[in-house]
Amino acid sequence: MKYKGWFLVSLVLAVISCSTEERDIPTLEVGQEFTDRAVRLIEIDTFDVRTGTFKFDSIITSSKDRLLVGRYIDQFFGAVKSESYMELTAMDYHVPDDAELDSIALILGYDHYFYNDTLQLSHIRVHRILEDFETTEDAFYNTSSLRYDTIPMITKSFYPEPMGEDSLHISIPRLFGADIFELLREKSISGDEDFIEQFKGIVLSPLTNGNSTVIGFSKSTERTMLRFYYSLPEEFDNGDEDDGDDLFLDFVIKQTHSLNAFNRITSDVTGLPLTALIDQETDLFSEDSNDMTFMQSGTGYVTRIEFPTIKNIGDLPGTGTILSAVLEITPLLDSYDDYFPLRDSLQVQVVDQNNEFSSFVKNGNGLVYGRFGGSDQEFNGLVYQIPVTTYIEQELEEAPEIDNALILMPSAFQHSLDRVVLHGSGSKDFEPKLIITYAIYDE
Repeated sequence: MKYKGWFLVSLVLAVISCSTEERDIPTLEVGQEFTDRAVRLIEIDTFDVRTGTFKFDSIITSSKDRLLVGRYIDQFFGAVKSESYMELTAMDYHVPDDAELDSIALILGYDHYFYNDTLQLSHIRVHRILEDFETTEDAFYNTSSLRYDTIPMITKSFYPEPMGEDSLHISIPRLFGADIFELLREKSISGDEDFIEQFKGIVLSPLTNGNSTVIGFSKSTERTMLRFYYSLPEEFDNGDEDDGDDLFLDFVIKQTHSLNAFNRITSDVTGLPLTALIDQETDLFSEDSNDMTFMQSGTGYVTRIEFPTIKNIGDLPGTGTILSAVLEITPLLDSYDDYFPLRDSLQVQVVDQNNEFSSFVKNGNGLVYGRFGGSDQEFNGLVYQIPVTTYIEQELEEAPEIDNALILMPSAFQHSLDRVVLHGSGSKDFEPKLIITYAIYDE
């Protein structure tokens, strides 16, 4: 991962830019640590901040508890699509010998996540997987896939209600499960291996030209299941109202391991600046993307930031120390709304020169996050503030010098489609700023 920045004049001039006259720089008398020393506090905000974007080759999507299904068009990220793959098995395979199959339903429990417009008509296609639910790697990724029947068993058209309804009910053709149910009655299927041999799993996919929303569904065994409803011939209606004692057998995503469900998440960025990102080591600098930088969960885009002139702080006269360092970076004002909301926190990590993960950024309070810390007074926009004091101190102390960078990404990076578009270096009126509070003594 790589980041970009702009040129810092001279730190002496930087001090002057923060305080045009000597008397404007506060003088502070401190305790025993600086006995008999006059300390000047200055604020410097003219260090270069170089920004860019890169894309992870892949990210794990099988380790989280959310299924993501849908497709929408984004002016910055293109056609964004998510398909969910799942292996389903039962807790108990017992079915009475004289049971009769009545109907089959796929019940998908909403987990209250959605991205983009839920007022648009959505479509989910249910496909049958045609190969074993296996991978040669240690996880399934957003780039993983399994072969499935391209002709869906059923297509469900609906208006999503992820906040108002408990679940989405999809009726599955009875013919699909008739043979399986017969094998269950005959006890030819008595465990997971028997069942998987007959039924590898299902894929939920949106229409190829859909433009509505991506919906989150729960993987919980209590909320999402393929349900076989059946009845027994000897049980006759006694004339009472429905007593709620329907007979059924559920096939669920078992929580015993994480390799039985994953999301395949893709984006078609043809004609957009992001099309330049051909692999993880490729950086798209802000000056090559209309002075913007990007991040998006699920697809793998992250913002990369470096501070190429930070070591010039050693040119200041006297002895000094950094008291605080805060990065301020501003979302593009017209990039977010009710359909594309901004989240209030960003993950902060460190990567090496090849954009491989190196470490998390921490301070005395634990992991560092970017959070809303104010607004641009002139343009009434939100601003992310990121405390980077420990990172800057490490950069100044490292020997030999290491070519690394900070990266920013949405907090739910592996199980959402959250995205942020930021003003990058070179953006008029909104350039990112590294604001350092510096104490000088022994001048």
